[in-house]
Amino acid sequence: MSLLLILAGAALVAIAMSNRVPRLQISGAPQLARARLTEGGRATLTAVGGSALIIAFFLALSGM
Repeated sequence: MSLLLILAGAALVAIAMSNRVPRLQISGAPQLARARLTEGGRATLTAVGGSALIIAFFLALSGM
């Protein structure tokens, strides 16, 4: 459970920080595309991702 929260939280924070999202082309090659986030959207992704990381940390401490 905590590993999934770490991965999800890290992905959300990375998207908010870089303002880029991975996109698959028709040929199957991954490419980074602009996320077109507003300041409020970036703040929301950072807050949710950071909260997920904090929750994962405490779950790992409790042994879950």
